[in-house]
Amino acid sequence: MSRHTSQRADWGSVTEVEHGKRYRLRYWATVDGVYARQSDTVHGTRRQAYDRLAELRIEHTQDAPCPTVGECWERWMVPSFDRRVANGKLSVSSLNAYLSSWNAHIAMRWADVPVEDVRALDAQDWLDGMSREAARISLMLLRQTLDVAVKYEIIEANRLSVSLDMPTRVVTGDKGIWTVDQLVDMWHGCEGEWWEAAYILAAFGGCRVGESLGPTARDVRMVEMHGVKVAVVTIERQILKTGAASDRLKNKWSYRSVVVPGPMGERIGEIAARSDLTYLTGDGLGGTCSQDTLNKAWAGFTSAEGREAHPFHNLRNSWQTYSRWVLCLPPWVTEKLMGHVGEGVTGRNYDRPDWELFADAVAKAYAEHPFGTIRDELGRKRIMQAV
Repeated sequence: MSRHTSQRADWGSVTEVEHGKRYRLRYWATVDGVYARQSDTVHGTRRQAYDRLAELRIEHTQDAPCPTVGECWERWMVPSFDRRVANGKLSVSSLNAYLSSWNAHIAMRWADVPVEDVRALDAQDWLDGMSREAARISLMLLRQTLDVAVKYEIIEANRLSVSLDMPTRVVTGDKGIWTVDQLVDMWHGCEGEWWEAAYILAAFGGCRVGESLGPTARDVRMVEMHGVKVAVVTIERQILKTGAASDRLKNKWSYRSVVVPGPMGERIGEIAARSDLTYLTGDGLGGTCSQDTLNKAWAGFTSAEGREAHPFHNLRNSWQTYSRWVLCLPPWVTEKLMGHVGEGVTGRNYDRPDWELFADAVAKAYAEHPFGTIRDELGRKRIMQAV
């Protein structure tokens, strides 16, 4: 009966296939001009197997040099990421973050370095020049690349498996938010703009940037509860920075309905009712609008007329804040509306509200604490004062 046990030599490995009779050798060598993993079989004793491995090492001492970090990245890491995206184990946004980190921080320093020459002290010097978050992601990816090199027996050990000091410098983005009155005022300023629906979904529905671009007219349902008309919008796709539509959201809890109350919700209904629209915010021809295009339009809008300028994604932070402090929605409601898992075991496994419960909670809160504008029969606007 055969046994499969493997031992590494200084170069290559020897695996026992049949006890005392047959051994498999694995090593890296150039064959027909291609440097790749090779194998050989020895019928004989373990000693003979190791002698044969030693002979092969002598034969191939002048072969191609050890693969570089960049070659390992392209050969194994990128295809692995693609497979994980395809089977749902990695989000597109995470993949883009990894590729961005490779291009911005890893490639210039390590792409041409043979994996056997990567040293911990060199990596420490490299990390010291980064922010803490950039260093965290970059080191993780570099370590994973070396782990793959160990897996394929290119190197004996990952020299970056030791503890390294992480930078303390933190790069903080713009954390500013707008008040609900400012949000309503900006809505008046962008009424009729091609990106108005995306603004409403982010400012008054709590959507992420890509989520605000994803809904189509078919995703909108208009209902009335507690005397308040609300738009219930199904979130089941996002638009990426490139403009591509993706049905993969940040996590499984991101697939949800968001509720836009009052006149803002009615406006979403008006936009959705246009027969010539597919996406509520699109390119005007039935196609998608990229996040980059939206962010550029938003930057131009907020830089004009003395408006308080913050990134578009801060609309979501603003929504979370006023939903708790103006609408007085409880946190277990706002967490679910944002597409978060919720608190504790209950939030993760048992709390599963449907769109009607969402609509009821938001409509009731808005009826008690209204804001925004409504149109009278002449089309004029008046401000609704909070109760």
